[in-house]
Amino acid sequence: MTRLRGLVVLCVAAVLASSQDPEDLAENWIGRIVGGQNAVAGQFPYQVSLRTALDGYHFCGGAIIGGQWLLTAAHCVSDRTPDETVALVGSLWKQRGGVEYGIGQIIVHPNYNEWTQENDIAVLRLRRTIHFNTAIFPVRMARSYASDGLAVLASGWGLSSTSPAVSPDVLQYVALRTISNQDCRKRFASIENRAVTPSSLCTFSRTRQGTCLGDSGGPLVNDGQLVGLVSWGIPCAAGYPDVYVRVASYRAWITAITGIN
Repeated sequence: MTRLRGLVVLCVAAVLASSQDPEDLAENWIGRIVGGQNAVAGQFPYQVSLRTALDGYHFCGGAIIGGQWLLTAAHCVSDRTPDETVALVGSLWKQRGGVEYGIGQIIVHPNYNEWTQENDIAVLRLRRTIHFNTAIFPVRMARSYASDGLAVLASGWGLSSTSPAVSPDVLQYVALRTISNQDCRKRFASIENRAVTPSSLCTFSRTRQGTCLGDSGGPLVNDGQLVGLVSWGIPCAAGYPDVYVRVASYRAWITAITGIN
């Protein structure tokens, strides 16, 4: 939605304004990796950069799951049309390289709630089939419910430092651990307009590392399987969990649309 995408600059201000109310910070979160490392060629072949067709502005991440199919967060595309959106794949760099694909269809989950961010998932159909190689390859969707204490990797383009604010050109990644949804809800006790549901997945890392993980819609992977998509959190590296869409909870819906098991 425009309200979330338009707050890229405000995220930096939110980082510096540590006295802000957590609920206000959650409203301004746009998804950035803090304290990550540079990715290397072929490490995240499923990574997608969603961009504006007009000027190539990167606004969200995503994941390749099939020859013509991508996953991302619903809030990234809920008010966008296919004609104004493109996907870049196969590049480590935000400003150069990769292969661009036009979007043929945007399918937002029918129960997506803009206010609470429940069911924050969307399927994108590309206009042409992706040519797979060592730099561009789909990720398998998780079949089972990810437990707490799971080692996961988040990847995306975003801030590598908050003071001063630095947005690197190269893809970043960070190693994290999942936490239980019960623990996650306790940590967000003061947040009224966001929901941690059974279809949510949470991670938590130490302050100044990974508290705002990846671009919105970007992948969270365990052992080669896509377990989550970046949904919401509190900026940035401030000691709160980050919340993802739990991909396994939506597998049947995704399969019904794409035919991918």
